[in-house]
Amino acid sequence: AAVHAAERPNIVVIISDDSGYNEFSLNGSEHFATPRIDSIARDGVRFTEGYTSGTVCSPTRAGLLTGRYQNRFGHEFNIPPVYSETNGLPLTETTIADVMQEAGYRTIALGKWHLGYAPACHPLSRGFSDYHGFLQGARSYFPLEKPTVLNRLLRDREPIPETFEYMTDELGRAAAAYIAETNDRPFFMYLAFNATHGPNDATEADLAAVADGPGNRTHKAMTHALDRAVGVVLDALDEHHKRDNTLVVFLNDNGGVRGHDNTPLTGFKGSTWEGGIRVPFAVRWPARIPAGQVFTKPVISLDIFPTAMAAAGVEDTPGEPLDGVDLLPWLTTPREDRPHQTLFWKNGSR
Repeated sequence: AAVHAAERPNIVVIISDDSGYNEFSLNGSEHFATPRIDSIARDGVRFTEGYTSGTVCSPTRAGLLTGRYQNRFGHEFNIPPVYSETNGLPLTETTIADVMQEAGYRTIALGKWHLGYAPACHPLSRGFSDYHGFLQGARSYFPLEKPTVLNRLLRDREPIPETFEYMTDELGRAAAAYIAETNDRPFFMYLAFNATHGPNDATEADLAAVADGPGNRTHKAMTHALDRAVGVVLDALDEHHKRDNTLVVFLNDNGGVRGHDNTPLTGFKGSTWEGGIRVPFAVRWPARIPAGQVFTKPVISLDIFPTAMAAAGVEDTPGEPLDGVDLLPWLTTPREDRPHQTLFWKNGSR
């Protein structure tokens, strides 16, 4: 049950990877400039208490795409980079892409997948109609001479020549191209950058563009490229007159990896300290959400699924009950209560 197609928003979920909490000017960093990412918060809402459900890459993605704590279905740890018919997001789980596709949306995934390598685990088998990215949890940002079945660049299910210059820019370009060609119906886009996950690859131009001084220069150059690619996506929405009625979400996938700047948080990726689970998190939807908000109550990446459903006018999911909460009532009208009374984390014994 969805509202009329002309009224339904496009939805774009953008994820960065392993970046430090203090590596975004969104969060007050003086050494990492991210003006395009910052604009999402300026034009909508910045969450000061934004969390992900996992402490590492694959579990967080499993939680986000299902709207359920990944511990409920045994996806508590990263899957290894080994081809397997069964090692991935359990096929029993319903994804946000399943629901949005059923509601008539074009469903587009780009970038890092990290939820399984076999055909049954592929994005096109999990509710997405289009895919441009790679299946493994990490790979070089530069073209590979001999890519493997796990890390090669795919268009849908087929490998394509690696003629790009830098992966972050390639994903931004591909996302913009999908936006340009999708006019007949609304789209749901899941754009999972591998930036700034290792390996620490940066172009000479980006290294030259960032300032000397505090902060790892390569990390700053990679973040500079990430911000530029996010800007390409935002510009495409503007160019094709989709800005006002597009819900855009930006967040990091987990806490910053050790070696990145997680100030002022304790801990890093892989731990259930704040530094492992608290992330930059912002949302905008100019047609519905007032700009310039700072939301100080805890929210979590699990909330993206039910919020997207509500935005699209979808009343229910055929899968298991969701753990996330529709955030729109809090973002469109002032309220004193909070979306969650309790949030939970578990990562092995930590």
